[in-house]
Amino acid sequence: MKDTLFVQFYTRIKHAYVDLCNGFSDVTDLCRQKGEFFWVEHEADRRRWNDESIYLQRKLPFARGTAYVSAVYTNHLYQAYIWARENPALKVVVGGPAAAECRVTEGEWHPVYVKPDPALRWPPNLIATGRSLESWFGVKDFSFPWRLDIPSAIAPQETIYFSYTLDNRCYWRRCIYCNIALHAPELFRERRHINCEFESLDHRGTKRVRLNTGSITPKFLREVLPMLPRRSDLDYRMFIRSGTPETRSLKEALQKMQGRIPDMVLGFGMEFPTNRMLRYAGKGFTTDELLAFLNTCGEYGLRVNANFMLGWNNLTENDIRELAEFMQRIPENVITTAQIRWLLAHPFTTIHDTYEGDPIWVGPFYEGFRVRVSEEQKALNRKALETVERCSALKHFKVQGLASIYQHL
Repeated sequence: MKDTLFVQFYTRIKHAYVDLCNGFSDVTDLCRQKGEFFWVEHEADRRRWNDESIYLQRKLPFARGTAYVSAVYTNHLYQAYIWARENPALKVVVGGPAAAECRVTEGEWHPVYVKPDPALRWPPNLIATGRSLESWFGVKDFSFPWRLDIPSAIAPQETIYFSYTLDNRCYWRRCIYCNIALHAPELFRERRHINCEFESLDHRGTKRVRLNTGSITPKFLREVLPMLPRRSDLDYRMFIRSGTPETRSLKEALQKMQGRIPDMVLGFGMEFPTNRMLRYAGKGFTTDELLAFLNTCGEYGLRVNANFMLGWNNLTENDIRELAEFMQRIPENVITTAQIRWLLAHPFTTIHDTYEGDPIWVGPFYEGFRVRVSEEQKALNRKALETVERCSALKHFKVQGLASIYQHL
C-alpha cells in the first residue's frame, strides 16, 4: 500500500439508498497518481456523533504517511481530528464543505460552519483547509474528468446518491440563517464544462445525482437541465430559489426539453411563506412568486420537496392567517414532501446573533444552537405547524420531520 490515502465517507440512509460523500470525484485521476482511496462508513445516527469511542474504533491502514480527508459533515472533521491526535506520525489534511473558510491566511484556518473549542489542543499534524485538492496540488480546478470510485461494500443493485459539483457557493447569499455567503471569494470554483460523466458510471443500481451548488443559478438552469441524460436509472436532485428569475429560466429550459424531462426532484426553501416573514428571512421573493414557481412545476409534472422552517420568535396572528391563505392557494399534487425543520442558528449568522439556545457540539467543534422561543411564540409556531399538517391532506403531500419538531414545541 502507498503511504498516501484519500479518505471519503459513506452511509446507508434508512435502507433506501447509500449516501456517498464523494469529495474526490473531480480529481480521481490525480488521487490515483499520488495514492489510494479509502472509504469509511460513518455514523448515520446523529445522536451518537459525540460518542468518541465510535471514532476511536475506526482505524486507517497505516499510522505514518499522509491522509487527505474529505469532510462533508462535522463528524468527518471530528474523525480527522481523532486520527491526527491518535497518530502523531501521520499527517492529516482535512478539506471539503465542512472545512470551508471565510478567508485564507497561510498557516491558519478560518472556518465558516463551525467554531473550534478555544481550549482545544490542535494536533500539530492536522491541517484544515478550505482549498480544493486541485489548488493544494497546484493544478487548475476541474481540469480532470469527473469519476467515482465506489466502495466495494456497496452491492451492484443498491441505489447510490452522489454529488456532481457545479459550483461551491449560493449566488443569492442574503438569507439571515445561512452562512454560505461567508465563503472566501478566492476559493470559489465553478465547473465550466458540463460533460455529465456520471452517465457512464459502472453501477447497475439507481444513480441519484445531486447537481451540487448552494442554489442553482438561472444560467445553470438554462444550460444544464436540457443536457441531462434521460434514463430510468438516473434521478436528479437540485436546490432552487423560487424567485421570478429562477422560474423564468426553469420554464425556458423545460420548453427546450420538449417533454423529454428526466426524473428529478427540486428542493426549495418555502421557509415561512408569508410576505412579511419572507422579507424578514431575506429570501428576496414574494408569495406570488413562490406560487408562480409551484404552478410552473405542476405544469411540467416536476416533483418538489419543500423546506418549511419553524422556531421563529417574531410571528403574529396575521402571519398564521396569511399562511393559511397561502397554503389554500398552492396547487395540488406538486409538493411531494414538506420537510419541517426547527431553526438552527449557525455561527456567524444574523440568527445566531439575535436568538438564544443551548449550544450544539460535535466533539470539539461548535455548530451553533437550535433556537429557543417564548411560550407565546411556541403557541404561534404550533398553529403554523397545524396549518401545514391540515393542508397536507388537501394538497396531497407528506409532512416529514415531525418527531424532532415536537421536541421543541
